[in-house]
Amino acid sequence: MDLHLKQKQDQIEIGTRIAENAPQIAEKIMTNIQNSNVYVSLQQNAPLNEYEELQQSISFIRLIGDAVSGKVTDSKKTIFEWGEHIGMLAVHSGQPLDTTLESTSFYREVIWDFIKEEGSLQSMSLDSVLHISSTINPIIDYAVQAFSKSYVKSYREMSEQFHLSLQELSVPVVPLFPGVAVLPVVGEIDTNRAKLLLEATLQQCLDHEITSLVIDLSGVSYIDTMVAHRLFQLVSTLKLLGVKTTLTGLSPEIAQTSVSLNLDFDEITLKGNLLQALADFGYGKVEKTDKTNKKNRL
Repeated sequence: MDLHLKQKQDQIEIGTRIAENAPQIAEKIMTNIQNSNVYVSLQQNAPLNEYEELQQSISFIRLIGDAVSGKVTDSKKTIFEWGEHIGMLAVHSGQPLDTTLESTSFYREVIWDFIKEEGSLQSMSLDSVLHISSTINPIIDYAVQAFSKSYVKSYREMSEQFHLSLQELSVPVVPLFPGVAVLPVVGEIDTNRAKLLLEATLQQCLDHEITSLVIDLSGVSYIDTMVAHRLFQLVSTLKLLGVKTTLTGLSPEIAQTSVSLNLDFDEITLKGNLLQALADFGYGKVEKTDKTNKKNRL
């Protein structure tokens, strides 16, 4: 028989046997993982319970078997979709990438042992066994590649979403009285946060029907040129929306930056601190009057 034809027949036979024995192969892989140091790390944030993990493993091994035997017409697409799904699960469960990738070595080891055993039972030549092995390794490599890409993509998306949520929390427009609110700005303001500051503040002022906004910058020690322009853009846009803006707590550094940029303060109300600004809206005056009346009664 032609050597190439014999290798092809042996490959179909081994692929079929792998798919048929997927449950037994998966159980052996799971046992080896459980007896290793990798198991503790994997179980800490496992996205699936043991039964679900076993079923997932069986599904993957059957995919490998079907790909080897040629039963799957588009094996690369199927393997890639499987890897993408597992990568996304791993990220959302908090599993480390390196630990998860390390577990793939157990798949190679157990499947290779199965191929050698079946090859011996079927009296396959060494060339056929090596040929089948060279077919399986790229399949597993492709699954690992799909998993890694999906993991990195999902991790980046989660990080960006977390960063965005954190930034949104850092733009709290706090209503104090009807139509009056305070925006306390704390920490470093980079270009991205300045952009979010502009967008979120405008929306929150509209939502709360704010007509007077006090922006307190006492928690900010430095802003660069771009951020300073964004800040004044915010004040100008708020004015167009009918919102009067008061700036408080400007540090000497921020004041110097603004002056060096020739930014116009003429139409902006400036106060030394938040209490001075709120006094214009009556905050503190009632308390002072009450104390005076109480003193007079005494």
